[in-house]
Amino acid sequence: MLNFPITNRLFVFCTSLLIITLLPAKNVLSAKKVNHYRSQYKSALLADVESGRILFHDRMHQIIYPASLVKMMVSLIVLEEIDAGRISFQDSVKVSRWASKIGGHQVYLKQGEIFQLRELMKAIVISSANDASVAVAEHVSGRDKQFIKKMNKRAVELGMKKTRFFSVHGLPPGRGQKLDESTAFDMYLLAMELLKHPQYLRWSSTRLDSFRNGTFQLLNTNHRLIRNYRGMDGMKTGYHRRAGFNLVSTAEREGQRFISIIIGAKNSRLRSKSVTHLLDYGFNNFLKFELSKKEDTVPYFADVEGGEAEKVSLKSAETVRILLNAEELKRLEIWPQIPSKTRAPVAAEQQLGTLEYWLDGKMLKKVALHTEYAVPEQSILSKLTGMLTNLSEAN
Repeated sequence: MLNFPITNRLFVFCTSLLIITLLPAKNVLSAKKVNHYRSQYKSALLADVESGRILFHDRMHQIIYPASLVKMMVSLIVLEEIDAGRISFQDSVKVSRWASKIGGHQVYLKQGEIFQLRELMKAIVISSANDASVAVAEHVSGRDKQFIKKMNKRAVELGMKKTRFFSVHGLPPGRGQKLDESTAFDMYLLAMELLKHPQYLRWSSTRLDSFRNGTFQLLNTNHRLIRNYRGMDGMKTGYHRRAGFNLVSTAEREGQRFISIIIGAKNSRLRSKSVTHLLDYGFNNFLKFELSKKEDTVPYFADVEGGEAEKVSLKSAETVRILLNAEELKRLEIWPQIPSKTRAPVAAEQQLGTLEYWLDGKMLKKVALHTEYAVPEQSILSKLTGMLTNLSEAN
């Protein structure tokens, strides 16, 4: 394979250089300045949802206490069970004595009451109701302890290596119980999976709703940012004294969505400021650069042996858009991986190598290269003509 960097990248950057000038001129933050609030929280993370790329992180693998963020896993399991057809939003859920006695933030469920599963899920996601979370867990698995096993099993499947759930609500543990544990990185993995379910964002973006046939108000625990930060539509808050103020949030503007995570802030005001600062860093510094279009030819050829042509031009098999800031765009490297020789015949649309997009030693994207046209095997007449030409040149 030919393996060499593109030293002159005009073919992909001729339009991108113009786009750099479109980067917002106001409030552009350097990576250092985004750390402004780092003394006010325990860990933080910012990620691009489309690619999953982490754009900023601070102590993201440090063990933290998620508090009510555990309800994100409760929600994920319920939504996956619904997708699998094992339960339904229309299911009737009967409140147990245990669920009715859970403290903290609640919707004051009474033993023996019956609610639709959909209503209880609204209470969990919008208002972080602990009693609703227990009732739902018992409906899915019979007992909340069995549901917790599901939570931990799913965490392992998602690669949440430092997460251990001991509750379905995230409250501080009683005597002999343990605190739920996780990390900002693990919460990012959970958030990415949860975003595959649009229904969750419909709940988490609801600032105000009602419960018990309109007699009980559900105010979103993230209502201030939902109201004040443009594009904010989720995802979950969490708090208890040992955990601090946590928020896994997501916002979308003009098709660009970020996940922002702040763990262990000192109060809700600093939590909101930190999240706003982090999301502003994303929206004000990063753009999606279109580096190649599907079917566009690239400035490379594949050498053909024994064909009617000695080379065949190549084209990109897909459109490549990568989220970058202006400095990263300058450091981006594009590496073609093309066979040194390909024996004829070569078919049209045949894959012959790839283009790899690298930033700071990490591959961001790989795209297949396809032949633009067919190259048939050299005919006998062409071979004889070539031989005669070579002989005449030698003489």
